[in-house]
Amino acid sequence: MKCKTVLLIAMFVVVGSLLSAQGLKVEPGTSIKVELGSTLDISGGGDLTLKSDATGDASLIDLGSVAYTGGGEANVERYLTNGQWHLISSPITNALGGMFVGDYIQSYAEATDIWTDITSLSEQLSPMQGYSLWSMAGTATTEVFSGITNTGSQSMAFTYSGALKGYNLMGNPYPSVLDWDEVAIPSELNGTFHLFDPTIGSNGDYVLYLKGATSGNTTSQYIPSGQGFFVRATGTGTLALDNSDRGYGVQPFYKNTEVNHMLVLKATGNNITTQTAIRFNPNATAQVDRLYDAHKMMSNSTDVPILYTKCNGENMAINTLPSVSGNETVPLYFEAGQSGNYTFQATELQSIDPNIPVYLEDVAQNYVQDLRTNPEYLFAYTTGAVKNFNIHFENTITQIEEPKDLNVTCYLANNTLYVNFLTNEAPDINAKLEVYSVLGQQLLKQDITQKSNAIPLVAKQALYLIHIVAEDGTFATKVFNQ
Repeated sequence: MKCKTVLLIAMFVVVGSLLSAQGLKVEPGTSIKVELGSTLDISGGGDLTLKSDATGDASLIDLGSVAYTGGGEANVERYLTNGQWHLISSPITNALGGMFVGDYIQSYAEATDIWTDITSLSEQLSPMQGYSLWSMAGTATTEVFSGITNTGSQSMAFTYSGALKGYNLMGNPYPSVLDWDEVAIPSELNGTFHLFDPTIGSNGDYVLYLKGATSGNTTSQYIPSGQGFFVRATGTGTLALDNSDRGYGVQPFYKNTEVNHMLVLKATGNNITTQTAIRFNPNATAQVDRLYDAHKMMSNSTDVPILYTKCNGENMAINTLPSVSGNETVPLYFEAGQSGNYTFQATELQSIDPNIPVYLEDVAQNYVQDLRTNPEYLFAYTTGAVKNFNIHFENTITQIEEPKDLNVTCYLANNTLYVNFLTNEAPDINAKLEVYSVLGQQLLKQDITQKSNAIPLVAKQALYLIHIVAEDGTFATKVFNQ
């Protein structure tokens, strides 16, 4: 078959002894598949182009052979948003640092935890090695890897220095999706991979996938073509891949149907949501298990909330324990780079035995909330400190008195915030009032000592978040500028 331009809407299948692909363009979200016993010829008369844009990437699935003749090349595109770092990897055999002239490209060293600029135009970008790239284009751009595509057996050694975390930056070497569920994980490597998503927060954040963790994951098992990713080693070894590890396209769902008994807690603030998971599996231990636990990787985005548990002193994104028995209380930690109001949302509660209670304890407030009856919790946070919580999988009400919500009415009218405590007790009030914008910016903080209060508040927007803390309880609400 000879053609100048072909736009594919699903999958183009090459079947036959020798077929030519001159000027063939494969659109994002579609694939060209070369079946066993078939050969796709890419000659110098016209190259193969695998397109990429904001919607996704094209793929080349070469179960058969791809022959590059007469100087023919594949052009594998990699779409990048502007003004952000991206983790990339070369899908071709002969990529050089010179293809990114005018941009910043860096390599990462596990032994030192240091990023180093690549300045040599002739430096080889090794397949399976991950790199960090900053495009200097003023808008979203598409980088192009031009050359012979990687296929078949690929491998890369990983290192473990011991003193640091053991993170190695690797990459998908293929011009198609890599299915992590099909990869044989060496015994010296944890089962989690971490991708950097530059669209989260001001400077991006890490998302992760661990086989079998279902909704505890924040990305899928499919690693896109040209994508770099972090893995964490516990010793030295080699990660080996082959064509059987490659996927046939990006899937928007997990093919793993394992049922987990777990609690997923989502933390939301600044219109950004992150999460942590506590799950129970009889095959796990109370220690860090490389195939059941996932460490928490933190970015430098100050507007991204951070939520994690701990195991052996290490921060965990997914903490898998053998059973509830013996682990009835799990400490939980929250940090953020901005002060403001944040919300917890508990999910997956239905996966835990309904006879097991699930409580959230705000340690500083001496407050306990039943997450089964009320899975959402609003709290105020001041940056610079780690806020401590506990998750109790037992009835802790007999140990910690659960205060009732404060009986307060609150409304905003004529640039005045009215706060009234509805109580028949003595008039003495000892409470702290905080007012936040919907973006989490603290606008007002003051002590309240009276039952009835009229507080000046110049209202420049429609919605405000109110948080009141007293010795015997808390109160949170939203008020609208009337």
